[in-house]
Amino acid sequence: MTIRILILGGTTEARQLAERLSGDRRFDVTVSLAGRTKNPVPHSAKVRIGGFGGAAGLVAYLARSGTDLVVDATHPFAAEISGNAQQAAAASGTKLIAI
Repeated sequence: MTIRILILGGTTEARQLAERLSGDRRFDVTVSLAGRTKNPVPHSAKVRIGGFGGAAGLVAYLARSGTDLVVDATHPFAAEISGNAQQAAAASGTKLIAI
């Protein structure tokens, strides 16, 4: 069984986590970046760029992608996406870890 993981990224820790997990066939990892950086550091996992459209949009994405786990590895000041991640995880029943 493959575990689908969405990492809300933009930090070094997010990139490092994606690097560790993406080499393991048990995990299907996607890193989501807000799109504010013109030339983001390359990731070893799949990357999606852009917002979700609030908590409701993230709920829809989680359902569409079959995500099993969301990892909030955003910057500490990224309160909006962290709040949306909490709401979306609760609404969809998706597990959420914040680092």
